[in-house]
Amino acid sequence: MTFEPESLAHDQLASVQAAVSMEPELESSSISVTMVGRSVLLEGYVADYGDREKATAIAALIAGPENVHDRMRDRKEMA
Repeated sequence: MTFEPESLAHDQLASVQAAVSMEPELESSSISVTMVGRSVLLEGYVADYGDREKATAIAALIAGPENVHDRMRDRKEMA
């Protein structure tokens, strides 16, 4: 059995999305998880630095730290 890169990326995307949404201490409704190639993009808004760290750590466990790109913004910056 062989795996196509596209299906691996889709599985990885689904895994990161599920893990981020299941983290009880993370307000994940404002975080969007997408993939470009093998890179996971985290975009949206987080309440504080702790939420940013949690989201990126979760994604890094699944995709590898070199494949995670943080484009999230702090809500406080927008106020």
